[in-house]
Amino acid sequence: MTGSDVLLAVLAIGVAALLARGSHPFVAILLVASALGVSALLFLPTEMLGNLVGMDRVYRFHRLTRATPFNPPEWIHIIVFAWLGLLIWLGQAKMRGWTGMALIAALGVAAELAQWLADGREPGLEDAALNVGGGLLGVLLAVGLRRLFKRR
Repeated sequence: MTGSDVLLAVLAIGVAALLARGSHPFVAILLVASALGVSALLFLPTEMLGNLVGMDRVYRFHRLTRATPFNPPEWIHIIVFAWLGLLIWLGQAKMRGWTGMALIAALGVAAELAQWLADGREPGLEDAALNVGGGLLGVLLAVGLRRLFKRR
């Protein structure tokens, strides 16, 4: 394990703890697990991730996304940050508003910048935009879900 690997692990755990701070224990567990999962997806070598999930699943995901405007890695950026945006918005009442959206956007950009520390990964401006867009999509979903449940 290199020094940059240790630094990435410390950053991932720190962000996970920051996100979970002050939330309901169930939400805190979800936030920590999700933040660490997203970190693994962004920082572990692609080949290792493919071996962990199984190449048959990777090929299935490629077939699913073939008819879409995005390729599988782009979908992963969108999906995982939409999930984080949704969780942060629903799970942290103090993060609902501009503060939460700024945090989600900052996480999307920071996650991409942190890839400079990861072996075999390269940050990209397009990926950062997908992260931010996915996070904001998650916020929109969370707002819609809150409105739907408030009406009931």
